[in-house]
Amino acid sequence: MTHLRYPKDQFRGIRTGLRLFRQPIMEPRGSVIRTLENCPEGYPRLAALLDCDEKFMLYRKFGFLQARILLNKQDELRELEKDLDRLDKVDQGKDPSLLKSREKDDATNGRRKKLLNDIEGKFTEYAQLLTTARDIASFNRPAARDYQSVKSYFDEEAPLCTVESYIYWKEDIITLKPGRETAWLDAFIERVLQKLSSRFIRYIFCSPELSRKTDPEVTGIMLYSRKGIDVVALLVITAMVLALLIIPVYILWHLTRAIQSGKDTAIIIGILLVFTLTFSGTLSLLTRAQRHEILASAAAYCAVLVVFIGNVGQPSPPKTS
Repeated sequence: MTHLRYPKDQFRGIRTGLRLFRQPIMEPRGSVIRTLENCPEGYPRLAALLDCDEKFMLYRKFGFLQARILLNKQDELRELEKDLDRLDKVDQGKDPSLLKSREKDDATNGRRKKLLNDIEGKFTEYAQLLTTARDIASFNRPAARDYQSVKSYFDEEAPLCTVESYIYWKEDIITLKPGRETAWLDAFIERVLQKLSSRFIRYIFCSPELSRKTDPEVTGIMLYSRKGIDVVALLVITAMVLALLIIPVYILWHLTRAIQSGKDTAIIIGILLVFTLTFSGTLSLLTRAQRHEILASAAAYCAVLVVFIGNVGQPSPPKTS
């Protein structure tokens, strides 16, 4: 076997050439963020604003046009239905066998087949419109605070001409923001954060991507991370649940040990009633539980407190020597 040998200088030249053709190492690129200030005024900047936060995603549902289109398709189907009834009555008088055999009817003239195809096309369009209208109707109305935020932007900046400023159709506005069980609590937390707005607050509750979307000192728009608000809301809910369990137990424990008269018993029953109502109200505000679920939970909560009262209030048996 023959081995090829290269001089050392030639080998160095080959390595140098390979080094020249070697691809440079790509540095990691940061995420691309569309900033509000860099977008042109008008529709571009308005689109950037609506994309900043889910609470700004407000659009028209065109409920009036939905109703007009559905009514029009509905009446077109009524007219086709009337034509089909008329054709059935004519064939019933001339040749009733055509109504008993589809194959014979198609072979005779095909009028009914063509009419049914027209009905099928119109009904498919009508069904699609109904489904779309139902889906749009399931969207939530925007919270008053979210609507006012977008409306204030239209009032101050006037991003669109007067005719195309859709935000003023208040009763026709829907939001793409999904409904949340603690929406009011989220809004309260965000309102508190805006009142306490500072660099430290924005550093904690605003991600780097959100902070790059807009400068609050220039635009007056403050964006907060949904994750941070969810954490605060979870802490508030946890604290409320613990308080509704610990506070009545502590109060009832002291009252049951010092019970001496019927007046003290009435106070215990009153406390039991107040905290049960508070628990039910908390479930209604913080969850989407239905009425029977709230009643069942309130009954279980009340039962726990009653069992606690019964166990603590029982006198201890005397010690036998």
